Amino acid sequence: MPSGSAHTFGNLPGPQNTGIFRAAVVKIDITPDQPKMLLGYNARQSTGVHDRIYHRIVVLNDGTTEFCLVSSDICVISPSEYDHLASLLYQQLGIAPENFWWTLTHTHSAPEVGVPGLPEVFMGERYKHPVDTAYTHFVEQKIIEGIKQARKQLVKAKLGVGWGHSNANINRRAIDVNGKAGLGMNPDGAVDKKIGLIRIDKEDGSPIALISNYAIHGTALGAPNLQISGDVPGIVADYVEEKLGVPMLFINGAAGNIAPIYSTYPNPGAARLSQFRVLLGDKILEANKSITATIDQVNIFASKLIIETPRKENLNWPSDLGNYSRSIGNGKNLVRLPVGFLKINHDIAIWSLPVELFCEISNEIRDKSPYPYTFYYGYTNGWLGYLPTAAEFKHGGYEVETVSPYTVEAEADVIEGVMNYLQGELRNKISADRVSVNRPSLIVPDETGVLELTAEKGKGIGTDIKYMPEWKAFGWFRNKDKIEWEIAPREEKEYSVILEWSVSDEDAGKSFILESKKDRIIGEVGKSGSWETFASEKIGTIKLKPGKQKIIFKPYKDFDPKQALLDLRKIIFVPVGQK
Repeated sequence: MPSGSAHTFGNLPGPQNTGIFRAAVVKIDITPDQPKMLLGYNARQSTGVHDRIYHRIVVLNDGTTEFCLVSSDICVISPSEYDHLASLLYQQLGIAPENFWWTLTHTHSAPEVGVPGLPEVFMGERYKHPVDTAYTHFVEQKIIEGIKQARKQLVKAKLGVGWGHSNANINRRAIDVNGKAGLGMNPDGAVDKKIGLIRIDKEDGSPIALISNYAIHGTALGAPNLQISGDVPGIVADYVEEKLGVPMLFINGAAGNIAPIYSTYPNPGAARLSQFRVLLGDKILEANKSITATIDQVNIFASKLIIETPRKENLNWPSDLGNYSRSIGNGKNLVRLPVGFLKINHDIAIWSLPVELFCEISNEIRDKSPYPYTFYYGYTNGWLGYLPTAAEFKHGGYEVETVSPYTVEAEADVIEGVMNYLQGELRNKISADRVSVNRPSLIVPDETGVLELTAEKGKGIGTDIKYMPEWKAFGWFRNKDKIEWEIAPREEKEYSVILEWSVSDEDAGKSFILESKKDRIIGEVGKSGSWETFASEKIGTIKLKPGKQKIIFKPYKDFDPKQALLDLRKIIFVPVGQK
């Protein structure tokens, strides 16, 4: 890069060894304009709208990593629906799946989205009607549009974190004299009343967005209600937004056994829906006031872990969820649970699951975690049923007997897997990952067929080009320089090509060429905002044949040798049409 100022960040130790932290938020209306089948109780169709429903999207970028968090006023989706959208985002925007979390508020008064997935196995009578492909496509496209819009609106930002408390929820596993559980109220049962808050501010201290994490079922409204509504999460988010003037992402927690204190009423008035603005909304606002310190030196790291745990015997499995189960012979199967992790600096650890988790599990992990701010984001990236504690199996009930694919071993498997990762591998992330070395090496497709041509594995050729470990990128890219990678695709395919780069606005606009032996892409280097600000964008498609070959990236036309083309971090090849 021609501007030496960018290198000053690389000379700073620890969490400062990063670029500029930027953030943006977008709120997009996804309320349908016609009746829709609602998800959450029996099959029923909406007759109107009580309150509008939304995607709320936050994009975080620390100069090295971009992370996209979406909160949608939807009940549940199949993990295959998340996989489909994650694939589209990877192909179109270069966002790796581990850096995209789609969380659902779990309102039971919003339309169905995508194929039913596992719920159809448990409650097939609810899904005799066709999948609403038009509304599903609308929901997907609004997320893609929202992330694109947020990227354009990124500004320098600060981040703060804090805790709050609310009594708006209650354990819903009522135990009868025979020891059996039923849906009701259990004031003596386990509950999680903590509010976990992350606030994103502008440089001047004015807010950009609030992210609020609280465990509560979206079931203040019951099956008789036919009006579209965000239920408690939506009403509370709207109220806090009215007070703060910025969007609030409501992120549900371990609400598998937690209900709102007013539950399953036939209409908003009977459900006292407006009272949750006080019961929970005001508590979020109070907790927000306690966040008095925000910082602009922010590092983020996202990853995924697969935890395998036994699946109930004789349980059918949806055809769209083949990646989420594994046979071990003799008629026995395992559920493959994808656990997401997001680490922010050295004090915030967020983990997520596509399940309805019992709160005792997340409470224990939070209590044992080495991170002072450990949050659990539930209903994230799909729905793979209820995951109860081992102790609750003896009480049976809806959550254990009807809608869970797990055995008594699941609790221990999850706690062991998550705690080992939190206490082990995750603790070394960020600081260790920032130190990178350029080692040209053969690049092979990952398990999904994606080829990731990182600067670390490329060979810089020329008199000026340099590898910058603090940025994991090639810089000082002059007019006679180029980068070569050696790759080995397994089969002939067409790929979407995503470029991740940075450049000052003044130096943008120069032409480049990306070429293989048989194909090429010619384009212009777009603006990223600054040399310290990396962006990613699809630059075209290219066809590759199988076997070892070279990929070359270089200037297409000559330019002033005192100027630079760009800083290049990576080029991603995503198979076209990949699911």
